[in-house]
Amino acid sequence: MLLYFVTEGMRVLVVGSGAIGRRKISKLVESGAEVTVVTKDDAKGLDAMGVEVERGDGLEYLSRNLDRFDMIVAATDSKEINSKISELAMRHRKLVVSVTSHEECNVMFPAVLDYKKFQIGITTHGLDPKLSRKIKEKLSLMIRPEEFC
Repeated sequence: MLLYFVTEGMRVLVVGSGAIGRRKISKLVESGAEVTVVTKDDAKGLDAMGVEVERGDGLEYLSRNLDRFDMIVAATDSKEINSKISELAMRHRKLVVSVTSHEECNVMFPAVLDYKKFQIGITTHGLDPKLSRKIKEKLSLMIRPEEFC
């Protein structure tokens, strides 16, 4: 089942700050979420995104701070670490996104066409994010917002 929910004001922890993590962070910030990022990597530019940055081990940080967050995004480059993060978060009934396994998610980030008056979300349930983006690109060429707004 596909649902749409408002993330404005949600407290979200993103573990990892690589390219995929930064895309998730950007989308969450744009939607009004309160984002904390835990990273071992270079945090350059994250402060400018308006997020709280913690340096260190994301799994360890999550273990100590799980109750502070509504949603967890496991966005490290390690499938094993993302799996552990997802397992811990799901055990505590948190919303979870893992960038390395659709099976370890209970939330997905769809590819979104946003025409202000209406939005179209496209998802393959995490099976093929590149296909979702490709469909989004094709639809954006077919749908002219001025026809509907």
